[in-house]
Amino acid sequence: MTAKTNAIAITVVVVILLFITVAYKIRSDKKRKSLAIPLNRTIKPKEKKSFLATIPSAVLAIITVVGATIVLFGIGEGLGSFIKSLGDTGEAIPYILYDIVIACCCYFIVKHNPGSIWYVPVICNVLGIISAIVEHNFWITPMWILVCSGWVLSIIASIIGARAGKR
Repeated sequence: MTAKTNAIAITVVVVILLFITVAYKIRSDKKRKSLAIPLNRTIKPKEKKSFLATIPSAVLAIITVVGATIVLFGIGEGLGSFIKSLGDTGEAIPYILYDIVIACCCYFIVKHNPGSIWYVPVICNVLGIISAIVEHNFWITPMWILVCSGWVLSIIASIIGARAGKR
């Protein structure tokens, strides 16, 4: 099979697995409604939650992937002539901003739901993971350093967010 066919097949498999994960997570979140009420507290009326607080973590991670990709290509194409004038350093600027956006989003998503630390960094970095598997020149060019450092940065941000969310 050609490289394009392999890429399409892997992308389809990853998307199907993501949808299965999201569906499972939504079902498990709905089942986990606890009714335990401490004896020393009175029952307070429910406060309205914000729109983003009601969205599951996996969906927020998918929204992060889409938004960060738009930022990556928007900056890369919008500042094209400026980036080309800087040379290799200029080509790294969109990837660095992409990694920072992904890490910040991982921090806030995992801070809100510390149990999602196991899948949020993977979903947020799915495009980099797919490109590392599919592209033949990925490990030859020095761009792999930026992408892999973004993975490490998002995992560290997720760990910090999980610790902050447990408090």
